Amino acid sequence: MAGVGLAAAGLLTVLFSFVLANPNDYFFLAAGDGLQSYYVTAFYAFYDAGIHFSGMNYPFGENFTYPNLQPLIALFINGLHRMGLPAAERTIAITNLAALLGVWLTPLVIYAILRRLHMPILYAGLMALLIGFLSPQIQRLGAHMSLSYPCFVPILWYCILRMQEAPRQFRWYILFGVSSLLMGLVQVYFLACGCFFLLAHVLVLSFQRPRPIALLWRMALAALLPLVLFRSWLWLTDYVTDRPPNPYGFLVYKATPSGVFTPALSPMREVWTALLPAGDISFEGMSYVGLVATGVLLVSGMRVAQHVWKRRGHKLRLRRAMPTPLYTALWASGLLLIFSFGIPFIFPMFSGLEKYLGPLKQLRALGRFAWPFYFVFTTYTAYYLYRLWRYQRQRKVAVLALPWLPLLLLLWAGEAWINIATKAKEVAQGAGARAYMSRENNLLVQHLSWASRQPSDFQAILPLPYFNNGSDKIALPGSESSIAQVYKLSIATGLPQLSSYMPRASVGQVLQHVQLLSSPLLDKDLVSHFPSPKPILLLVAEGVLSPAEQRLVSLARPLISSPEVKLYELSLAALTATTRAQEKAKAANLLPTLPVRANGVRATTSKGVFLQSFDTSPDRRGRLGAGAFYEPAEKFSILYDGPVPAPADTGRYEVSVWIHGKMDEGYGNMQVKQYADGALIDHQLADARLSTDIDGDWVRVALPIRVKPRVDRLEVLYDNSELLVDDLLIRPLDTDVYWYDEQRRLILNGYSIEP
Repeated sequence: MAGVGLAAAGLLTVLFSFVLANPNDYFFLAAGDGLQSYYVTAFYAFYDAGIHFSGMNYPFGENFTYPNLQPLIALFINGLHRMGLPAAERTIAITNLAALLGVWLTPLVIYAILRRLHMPILYAGLMALLIGFLSPQIQRLGAHMSLSYPCFVPILWYCILRMQEAPRQFRWYILFGVSSLLMGLVQVYFLACGCFFLLAHVLVLSFQRPRPIALLWRMALAALLPLVLFRSWLWLTDYVTDRPPNPYGFLVYKATPSGVFTPALSPMREVWTALLPAGDISFEGMSYVGLVATGVLLVSGMRVAQHVWKRRGHKLRLRRAMPTPLYTALWASGLLLIFSFGIPFIFPMFSGLEKYLGPLKQLRALGRFAWPFYFVFTTYTAYYLYRLWRYQRQRKVAVLALPWLPLLLLLWAGEAWINIATKAKEVAQGAGARAYMSRENNLLVQHLSWASRQPSDFQAILPLPYFNNGSDKIALPGSESSIAQVYKLSIATGLPQLSSYMPRASVGQVLQHVQLLSSPLLDKDLVSHFPSPKPILLLVAEGVLSPAEQRLVSLARPLISSPEVKLYELSLAALTATTRAQEKAKAANLLPTLPVRANGVRATTSKGVFLQSFDTSPDRRGRLGAGAFYEPAEKFSILYDGPVPAPADTGRYEVSVWIHGKMDEGYGNMQVKQYADGALIDHQLADARLSTDIDGDWVRVALPIRVKPRVDRLEVLYDNSELLVDDLLIRPLDTDVYWYDEQRRLILNGYSIEP
């Protein structure tokens, strides 16, 4: 084992020498999820304690299980920081070295597994290195740091092997339970993956005769108890009750046969596609076992088919060809592989079962459950090749017939080198982390003093272009610059963000944050939760600003300007001010002069308008009135199909509707189609996830259109399930529309201008 450790350390030293020399100066990925992971871990280490993370989603913060900060590692760094050690300043180094340590440990654990399966020392050492460095989780280094520990699944598998060898030794059950819980505090997928793998062993072993009852109940308890304890801990510590129940991706982020059995990285990908057809491979679907293992699968499949044909009418005993623990693991990991493919939920007859999966739906990236199969099947491949080589040696096959094994191992080694070397080249581009994370040498903080301001004068940072991602409802992307700059300033100042980049975020809290960008006709409910009257530090970075974002900038006072960032002071009074009083005074003068049209509407021009308030609909969960349109099924709901409100007008119109923002599913999209003489001549779409007008639990989805010449019919559709819609309005952009709701409140273009 020492030789395996030295060889693994040598390879990592060669490929990642720059990281090992300056571990605090390299981001494994300096954007997206990678940068977010570094930021949340560092902010927690510097400024938080316990189970609360306060760096985003101000003023609520978040339970530290959700923000992708690797709680176990963050707790360790935070603890050292509180003891007076400079650990928080070295968050990048600790995170990077922990990830590389996980990669280094992987061959050692696999070596231990191979030796338990009675493979020779030298051969086991070589195969451990090949299996370890081809691990698909190596590609997670950077993008998903919390998922980049390839040693975790083999550690849990080793415990399962020892359970089967010594069913009465409780230390292996305890070690499995404790290890899986600790791994769950790095990333919950490891907990789920390990426990499901063990439960699959229970299922497979239950068909064994005689059935090992004592082993089965101990295994089942060791698998279920960590899941129950982790779920109970979340229930006790997580105060949020409106996390999205149906996160996007359950049947999207799944594994595929192409992702498991065909190469995804260059140059092997190009070689494969030039010779054979290959399907697309998504990042979440990558669990590639290697060309050698794929070949062994084909050969094994043919041999099994031949064996079945020869033994027609007799019992098939595949376990004779391998040790029983490997045979059991192969079946168990195969069950998880099938699950990672989305089976049976991808089949139409079972598609309705997804809604009954409860908390299991939160594990939306099913492709990650293929990881046990990678380790088990490559181990089986190593065993298969060894047995075949030994068989030929025993049969005294001519020496010239034996070089196939070195050639296959050379191919395997080449793919493993590509896997780890490709990632090392990517990491080499991430220099500059030390300066980015520096709190002492942040120029923006220094420049604030030139404007007679300091960080303590503000209570939070609002970045523009604005980003809010993770709720599976709203998806405002911001810009790469605004995300990077606000992370940098937040670390330097300790100020939290009025933005969010966290999975499973509270829907209600997200809506309140996005409402900061809403129309001046709407209240900003979030401000009532602020613990301080201090102003907001508005950070404007590179990127296109929406009209709503430009309005916020116009309300703020400039402080400093640099080539990358402009800082403004935004007072709470300016942020919360509305124009309802002005609009109400304007309406008081206009309304007596405007004729009443159908549905009680008044318009400021003679152009045609259309209002559908759904007051007579059977669903009584309306927004302004009692009725609303409701469609539970996933389909295109037709909200309007009729003539253009003003047939002769080819000007610009706005089609708007309000959807309920707290239904179980996402927000979908609204579509408008224009027809002339029955022919479709225009089709436009509005992605509701980009909406920023929020009124309580209701979200306004609007789509500006230009009516084409000769158009005689409009069709307004909404593509979603669990759809609750109210107040469809079609109006010319130069026309304001007034009406009164059931409580006699005055409504302007869908906004109430009276309390």
